[in-house]
Amino acid sequence: MATLQTSLIGQEDSIAILNQVLADPPHLFFSGGYGCGKTTLLQDFLRAYYKPHGISITDPEWTLWLSSEQDRGIHCVRQSVAEFVRHTSAKPGVYRWIIVDDADSLPMISQQALRRPMETHAHTTRFVFLSRYCSDLIQPLKSRCLHLELDTLSPFLLVSHFCSQYGHPTLTLDPSAIALFMSLAQTPTEIRHYTAVLCRVFGGVKEKIYAEDLLSLFASPSFSLCLELLKAYIRKEKDRMKTLFLEIWNTGISYEDFLHELTSSVHQLGVLQPSLSQDIHQLILKGWISFAQGKTTSLDLMRLFFPTA
Repeated sequence: MATLQTSLIGQEDSIAILNQVLADPPHLFFSGGYGCGKTTLLQDFLRAYYKPHGISITDPEWTLWLSSEQDRGIHCVRQSVAEFVRHTSAKPGVYRWIIVDDADSLPMISQQALRRPMETHAHTTRFVFLSRYCSDLIQPLKSRCLHLELDTLSPFLLVSHFCSQYGHPTLTLDPSAIALFMSLAQTPTEIRHYTAVLCRVFGGVKEKIYAEDLLSLFASPSFSLCLELLKAYIRKEKDRMKTLFLEIWNTGISYEDFLHELTSSVHQLGVLQPSLSQDIHQLILKGWISFAQGKTTSLDLMRLFFPTA
């Protein structure tokens, strides 16, 4: 008997349910936040379902993916689905699958056009919908699906898991490095990639990673300078700010990249007083307005912090 095999962690309940229906699956609806593993779990499920029959999930005769922007219009949906479902299964008792990725971007009228094919061809075809929120799918479609809500995993659980996977289970992040790491790695895939680098560099050398370790590996010189600039701005150290301006500009950074670095640096300042936080965000907003107006010289950069310059 086929069994779903997956490297996904933290989704044990959903995996158990899929294993129960693997032999004769219904229409499926996966919902959950970005990076929680919806597509990975679906692909692993389809592999487990097709494997006993010697079918690849990339075979267009068996699997139709409606995921690109051009697949969203009602006429394209009707045509693509109609052409796919009119072919009978070459292996009786084996379902062919239509996958609607990012169902939240599928217009309601296009969703409505799928209701009839789901009913008419249920004996040969199964539909799978993937979306961020449960409410993204209209009720007539959702009521015909087995709905699985995937959990959003803690980044710390993922870091611990990947460190163990790479052979360094005792490697941890110091509190000083947590906020910086989360701003660098914002999806499970990015967390895995960054953790792999940390294990390769620091595994067996140290057990705790600090903010300066992350900066030395992943941050450009301008990032550290922008962080220092914001700290000087908060302390109202004008002479220090002017020195930092020259250092930042001498790195060759563009005005746009400077604004990106400044935005990222805000997250490393921790919790600020509301008035100060609003002041800094207004300053960055003025920077983007200046950029949109084509004012991108070093003097324009300086005027953000010294309006009378």
